[in-house]
Amino acid sequence: MSLAAIASFAPALARAQEVVRDSTSTATFTGASSAHRGFGVGAAALFWPGGLDDVSRVVPNLLVTWGDSAGRFHIDGLFGFAHQNTSNFDLGVRGWYHLHATPSSDLSAGGGFTLISHKNPGPGQDRQWDFELEIGAQMRAFIVSNVALLGSLGLYMYLPDSGDSTIVITGNFVGYLGLAYYFQ
Repeated sequence: MSLAAIASFAPALARAQEVVRDSTSTATFTGASSAHRGFGVGAAALFWPGGLDDVSRVVPNLLVTWGDSAGRFHIDGLFGFAHQNTSNFDLGVRGWYHLHATPSSDLSAGGGFTLISHKNPGPGQDRQWDFELEIGAQMRAFIVSNVALLGSLGLYMYLPDSGDSTIVITGNFVGYLGLAYYFQ
């Protein structure tokens, strides 16, 4: 077959094909980004340098989170209790500004503070109140539209109550891993 015959026959084949329009199936996509997440609850674990045998280095926390309706920021509240030789009680608040968001994740920068109470066992032992300031970044990955894996990493400044007029300021890395369920 010659090239001229193929060239003259090809437009006829193209015109012979029907255009199929399917109006019965339409797909809708609901994004799982941080926008409109609202109120959520979950659990998070706090890690900072030290051995895992020291309970004060790994503290489990209950997590309460809320995001604004425009999706620009979210706020986390943390409550934790641990006991091993001492009773540790943590209460913290962190705020996060969303730097970047996709339909199923967001990256935020922010910080917060935590009050830490230590009650040592034994007679004459007082409760000690420490204060922690934190700055860092957080990533939330939504595995379904209302469940997110959380991870944050940052720096903290620890201000312990040493029991006298001495103030000790230390700084180090801190991280959180967690899971949150959002009520939409």
